[in-house]
Amino acid sequence: MNTQNTSLFTAISKAATKKLTTVVNETLAFNVIQTKAFTAADLWNIQRQRKSSLQRRHYA
Repeated sequence: MNTQNTSLFTAISKAATKKLTTVVNETLAFNVIQTKAFTAADLWNIQRQRKSSLQRRHYA
């Protein structure tokens, strides 16, 4: 199996280079309400609730 690549870079046209290097104007969104980040405690709480619901299912 040939593991060496002799042509590391492929030829790119001037139009493709211009398209790749154009500057994109970004807008900043003000008045955005921050949402609470998902933490490890949230995951622990979901898993804890799932375990208790599985135990209740077997009692019925």
